[in-house]
Amino acid sequence: MIIDTIVLGDFQTNSYCVRADEAQTDCLIIDPGLNPEPLIRLLQNSEWRPVAIVLTHGHVDHIGGVETIRQYWPEVEVSISEKDAEMLTNPSMNLSVMSGTMIQTRPAEVLLGADDLYYQAAGLRFQILHTPGHTPGGICLYSASEETVFAGDTLFHGSVGRSDFPGGSHQDLIDSIRTQLLTLPEQTKVYTGHGPATIIAAEKRSNPFLQ
Repeated sequence: MIIDTIVLGDFQTNSYCVRADEAQTDCLIIDPGLNPEPLIRLLQNSEWRPVAIVLTHGHVDHIGGVETIRQYWPEVEVSISEKDAEMLTNPSMNLSVMSGTMIQTRPAEVLLGADDLYYQAAGLRFQILHTPGHTPGGICLYSASEETVFAGDTLFHGSVGRSDFPGGSHQDLIDSIRTQLLTLPEQTKVYTGHGPATIIAAEKRSNPFLQ
């Protein structure tokens, strides 16, 4: 698995371009944030083709680039948890007010439900970890073979996601982290929605929110 991290917008959102291997030009985009121009340039300059977008949750700083990518690559397939799906089409729910612009996208092509255990695209396969708390439909994407998890805004290096937005729950967030993330192998690398990557062992040992 080849992972390129692109930091987008004023919220410094980590957007990920993921390919199965170096020879692949098809790629998966995880969380195309606001001001996606650097991501678009990377894709065009590298001649990579995004075949799918998967969203860890529906906040504006993680969905802001969806329609721009659709303009350049109309066949791209967008997936989000069914519990966050309305955030794509409802600016008041996706916290557009925080960005100073009204972000609204077309509905996702794929809605991920509680019974969906795996996500596949661009030759990649992830286990879906349902992690409500930051939003009702937050998900993380875990690859056991690559010892990697994309955690969105659920878990950060030394911190956890906010739970004071509408639909958030601190208890659900901590429960999600303890049952879905801290149970992963300790060497698992955590690619976060903001800030540096970390590993499960470090968060179990020293994250002040999890002690």
